[in-house]
Amino acid sequence: MDQQKEIEMSQLRESYDCPYTDQPITVDGHLDEAAWDKAEVLDFFIPVTFEKPISPTEARMLWDDDYLYVGFKAWDKDIWSYLTERDSSTCSEDVLEVFVKPDAERDPYYNFEINALNTVFDAYNVKRGAGGNDHHRWSRWDCQGLQSAVFVKGTMNNWEDEDEFWQLEVGIPFADLPTVAGAPNPEDIWLFHLSRYDWSVYLPEGNELSSCAPLTAVDFHRYEDWMPLRFCRDS
Repeated sequence: MDQQKEIEMSQLRESYDCPYTDQPITVDGHLDEAAWDKAEVLDFFIPVTFEKPISPTEARMLWDDDYLYVGFKAWDKDIWSYLTERDSSTCSEDVLEVFVKPDAERDPYYNFEINALNTVFDAYNVKRGAGGNDHHRWSRWDCQGLQSAVFVKGTMNNWEDEDEFWQLEVGIPFADLPTVAGAPNPEDIWLFHLSRYDWSVYLPEGNELSSCAPLTAVDFHRYEDWMPLRFCRDS
């Protein structure tokens, strides 16, 4: 392994301590509440190789008594999305994704895939592999209280100019996850990873996938490689 790869591997986190906030979070895509400063940054890497992506992404996470919050900042020279109907195949466009598995020993997990127009694909995956070739089997469930908002610094859907970045802020309500009985207790541990599809005329291959987790395969549903998420609360 060369020195650059060793440096990149050292930046991969083994787990994430998610801080509690008692300050209100307004889900508006701006990530400007002071509480976000308490949350450590998660950097994204390319699956398998763990190289730094051409299009960087940073994310942070928080929680309170009602929601798990995720904030993303995705640098992107070519920001685009067209799908507007809920549970469309948002991963075929610029998209940021949240995967959470509340019980490491049991199969159900959730994924939320939100494009740059703030169109939501959400799924309650009862059993991995049981959806057949219909990727929308589990997305017939909707997380009713989900909050999300996008802020774009650039021009949507114009590949002829260079954009700067887009931000996504998500609030996932604990009460609306079927396998979760209210808010977690401090020190509870879930599994999670955050990921991104970037489709861009500025990328050598036209697209780039990245994640905050050390994925050993190009498979965002491979929860064996996801990271522990520890819910922390100051005493």
